[in-house]
Amino acid sequence: MRIHHFLPFAILLLAVGCKPTVQEGIDLPTAPTAAFDWEYLYVDTAATPYTDSNRVVFTSLADEGFLHFWDFSNGFTSNAFTDTTFYPQSGDYEVTYSVYSAGGSGVASTIVPIANTVELPCEGTLALLTGCDNQKTWILSGEEGAVAVGPQPGSTEWFSSPAAGLVPEQYDDSYQFTVNGEYFYNNNGGTVNPFEGYVVSELVVPDTLNYLLTDGAGLNGEPQIYLPADDAGFCWFMGVWDSGPTFDIVDITEDRMVVVSPQQNGDCSAGEGFFTLIFTAQ
Repeated sequence: MRIHHFLPFAILLLAVGCKPTVQEGIDLPTAPTAAFDWEYLYVDTAATPYTDSNRVVFTSLADEGFLHFWDFSNGFTSNAFTDTTFYPQSGDYEVTYSVYSAGGSGVASTIVPIANTVELPCEGTLALLTGCDNQKTWILSGEEGAVAVGPQPGSTEWFSSPAAGLVPEQYDDSYQFTVNGEYFYNNNGGTVNPFEGYVVSELVVPDTLNYLLTDGAGLNGEPQIYLPADDAGFCWFMGVWDSGPTFDIVDITEDRMVVVSPQQNGDCSAGEGFFTLIFTAQ
């Protein structure tokens, strides 16, 4: 009897037919190498040039990449190829730089030492905001439009509060800024929670939060308040829970302050609109 062994031959044909075809000459992109230089800012426009050891210039050394991201560890970030940031407090700051290209991403970090704490004179916007030695306390104003929101900075299309139109739990919240960079929020037991239907929620506030006041950082060059996230990663605010983390001071006097702030979602991501908030000094 003749036995035909077709199965092994079929398996051989299958194996040969499934052999992958390798095209020669294709170079896949590689991940970029993240590297950067930093130096204290050299100021040569003054009568006597000097080095500002609280301002640091960072420059990427990556030879490719379509996206750059800096975390300066002082509450500020940047997407520029080179940028300068300010450290008002002494300490060691871990700066992280990430670069992204078609081949992937690269990350580099280093420690930047800041030797001195800047003692800013209490004048100008800082004096109006804090009260200097006479600590100032801010509350939401009872005037019309004290809380307004719209799609553009300063717009009010979506909502504008009537005179005395806020709930008591909003009027009893207070906000203080100290000369040395501390921020105090007192909600007197409850905060209006926009993420749960504008109900009053308990919100435990840390004993001390921090803020940064930077001249010229606003969208139109106004002074800007920045409220960094706390150690637990919670994003803080003033006026309303879904505002922040930046507040451009568009007008401030001894007893009245108007700020414009982006909307902020419950996960600290940016929302779609902008708040205009009006405060009065107690």
